[in-house]
Amino acid sequence: MPRIGWSPVRLLAPMLSEGKPTLSELFAMAKDLGVDTIELHHAMLPAYDRRTLDEVANSLYRYGLRLSMLTCAPDFTHPDPDERENQLDDMKTKVVVAWVLGAEGVRVTVGCAHEEVSREQGINWAVEMLLRLAEFAHPRGIKLGLENHYKDRLWELPDFAFDPDVFLEVADRLKGTPVGINFDCANPLMVNRDPIPILRAVADRVWHVHVSDRKAGEYAHRVLGDGDVPLEAVFSELAKLGFNGVISLEDGQAYAGDDGTRRSLAFLREQISRHWNR
Repeated sequence: MPRIGWSPVRLLAPMLSEGKPTLSELFAMAKDLGVDTIELHHAMLPAYDRRTLDEVANSLYRYGLRLSMLTCAPDFTHPDPDERENQLDDMKTKVVVAWVLGAEGVRVTVGCAHEEVSREQGINWAVEMLLRLAEFAHPRGIKLGLENHYKDRLWELPDFAFDPDVFLEVADRLKGTPVGINFDCANPLMVNRDPIPILRAVADRVWHVHVSDRKAGEYAHRVLGDGDVPLEAVFSELAKLGFNGVISLEDGQAYAGDDGTRRSLAFLREQISRHWNR
């Protein structure tokens, strides 16, 4: 059976602008929601020094929570080679952060869609940097989860691999390496693509899943079941694959607040019970 996780991205903006909720309050919310697995965006952490990280790790322990993934968004397609090296160094730091916090891995991205970067250049740079990062992360027991991504909340540009064909080309060149997949079931709808063929193409490397809902072509998330993502088909496919990792509710909807989160989690629990108990 998969484990249910919660990625509270709808709370990222107030955490950065107002300092609320605090991480401790966030962890208390997770327990109140009935989840024992949480996912944190890297910007939710106040600092990366060892004292701060130990405090976060102890807080996770006190609330009985496990960190499934540290959600990161490196820009490995930046046209400046020095900036790509800076992004790699920053990601190495975040790999260590994930290790200290007991996370299974980190979410990684290809990078931003810089207008002056060609498809060939971007793919080559992303593959090179992801392989170099894997050389650092793999011996430390931290998985990399490359996402079929559209746009990070702190980015101004969409992902270089927002076109699923670009993502699949990068994924194909990384086949047989330690770079795994964090599959996002809603992002393909931003470009009117069916997520099921994309999932099947990378199924053997998926170790973490983002589940969310949205209307086709809309960036805003919705409560699970309120959008156009073929969630029944996604869960059916994951069950057929025998997936037993974390299915993390990417909780980006804002219109229904905490009630919407509870509705989404209830929907997710029902789907997992139905598809994995056949």
